[in-house]
Amino acid sequence: MSEIRYGTVSHIFHDEGRVKVEFEDLNISSAILTVFQGRNQGVKQYSMPKINEKGLCLIAATGNSGYYLGSGYNIKDPVMEEAGEGKYITIYPDGTRIIFDENTSKLYVDCKKNIEIICPKISITGNINIKGDIIVEGGITTTEDIQADGVSLINHKTTGIKAGGDISGPPQK
Repeated sequence: MSEIRYGTVSHIFHDEGRVKVEFEDLNISSAILTVFQGRNQGVKQYSMPKINEKGLCLIAATGNSGYYLGSGYNIKDPVMEEAGEGKYITIYPDGTRIIFDENTSKLYVDCKKNIEIICPKISITGNINIKGDIIVEGGITTTEDIQADGVSLINHKTTGIKAGGDISGPPQK
């Protein structure tokens, strides 16, 4: 018969998706255990515990195989404030947060460093608000007018236009 035990991660084998744990109550180490993952075919998920993380283990009756099922919330490591029905939350050690709320279909990303997206083409449908500078390496093509500080690129008027190679005056709003 299988046994469920509470243990502390002592060794991590990242390339195998496996760990060893210490069972403090018995003062013994486990065999190498497979870390339970949400999925491993088609869409794959990978998330490994940290050294000294405590969690539940399902140990085979023979004692030489089993699974590290994962950890749970407790007083020391409580459920995050944003938690709630229909929310999927990932918080990384640097404070980066990714939250999806299925009730509102809102995806929230608060990344503490740079985000890099590499793909042949990105299509965005919807309005975009940007707070900060934009740097473009390449051209910009638009099917609509562009305005800067209330001046239309297409419809602006200039002053002081003279014949020949003279320079016109500043654009007028």
